Amino acid sequence: MPVEYVFFVVFGLFAASLLFKVIKHGGLRGAMFGAPVGRMISEMQLEKRGMVKTKLKIHLLDPREPAFGPHVGVEVIQSTFGSWEMKPITLSREEAQQLADHLMVAARESANGSARSR
Repeated sequence: MPVEYVFFVVFGLFAASLLFKVIKHGGLRGAMFGAPVGRMISEMQLEKRGMVKTKLKIHLLDPREPAFGPHVGVEVIQSTFGSWEMKPITLSREEAQQLADHLMVAARESANGSARSR
């Protein structure tokens, strides 16, 4: 079997797998999160740092098995003049609550000026 055929077989399997996930999870974004996206909860434009723009989108996911999740999707989008990148982060209910708690502690401590240099 020529090497070219192996390449096409591997590429075909990869494409078929991606297509299956897109259909199963209701779109490309759902395939990236591993669960269908129910609705977007919020969108937040972060302060521009240099040439990089960052946007956070929080999604409520609709997993097929609600007991196992994932339940919350965080979409991190970074873009510059010539590039665009999206990173999906999936969280269970407990992980989402822990993240919210940690962010609250960090925000409270930074407001009190108690950040320490290490």
